[in-house]
Amino acid sequence: MMGYIKERRSWIAAFFVFMLLANILFWLDGGLTLAEEPVVYFNGLFTFLFFFFFIWRYKRETVYLREIQLMAEEPFTAWEEVLPEAHSPHQEIMNNTILQAIDSSREAAADLQKRYVLKTSDIESWVHEMKTPLTAMKLQLEPYTDDVRFQKLEREWTRLYFLLEQQLYLSRLPSIEHDTVMEKTTIRNLIYPEIKSFLSICRERGIGFEIEGQDLEVTTDVKWGRFIFRQLLSNAIKYSPNDVEVYIKAGHDGQGLALEVTDTGCGIDAHDLPRVFEKGYTGQAGRLQQAATGLGLYLAKSASEQLQITLTLDSDPGSGTTARIRFSQPGTYQAPLHSI
Repeated sequence: MMGYIKERRSWIAAFFVFMLLANILFWLDGGLTLAEEPVVYFNGLFTFLFFFFFIWRYKRETVYLREIQLMAEEPFTAWEEVLPEAHSPHQEIMNNTILQAIDSSREAAADLQKRYVLKTSDIESWVHEMKTPLTAMKLQLEPYTDDVRFQKLEREWTRLYFLLEQQLYLSRLPSIEHDTVMEKTTIRNLIYPEIKSFLSICRERGIGFEIEGQDLEVTTDVKWGRFIFRQLLSNAIKYSPNDVEVYIKAGHDGQGLALEVTDTGCGIDAHDLPRVFEKGYTGQAGRLQQAATGLGLYLAKSASEQLQITLTLDSDPGSGTTARIRFSQPGTYQAPLHSI
């Protein structure tokens, strides 16, 4: 109310100036012989009428403005449906301006969507084109897996392949809801294909695995679930010393099914831990590893949020890190809204 009074102070000032001039006229005009009571009635009547008019305008205008403010709580695509009716030329101008802004935003969103689709398509085409010679290289390397020199080549091949896959998933992440199929599967089906893809690296470095709970069932998207697990497994292997075990454990607790990946590597410093899921952040350990991109955990966290999976890290510097994937309860998954 005080804001409206301040905005309409010119009305109030004009009214009091009018009343003052009218009273001065009554006093100066000798031809008018008005008693005190009619003057009081005159002032009281016009003051009441102005007060009534002011309150009526306040309610009419503020109802419109409140409805405009409530539009912000609605999806942008529904603004046309909830746009309040205009009761004055000023409100009509505002409505037309809002409608023009909606049309312009829709055109911009459509153009952005088109650009995004083209960009994603180009990236996917490029990745698939790159995979063709990589597959041929892999076939050439397979007969020489016992040769140390070729084992190093295979390790670099694996790293290159994962970087391409990472780029592919990065391009797909904004539209993950269109690429999600929730199904019942086993932990074994999630983790074994990813473990197999790291065998060449682990064999060279003497890294083994201890696995528990691989026969437990979980409901999730298999492709994205494997991708999330791959990022955690990649970090566990990358930061582990040679000739150690990486521990993979699945089990139920009071909050559902959790899958843990534990390494005995260098760990994560306490000041780095809150930022490990930020895009491009590598931390102190990552700076020592030239292979660190700062994208793996960011992608894993982003994908897990879309799949309503809780992803956490616990670390003891110098002793190792435990990454924990906690899957959502069956039947609780809700597909996210798509936005560009």
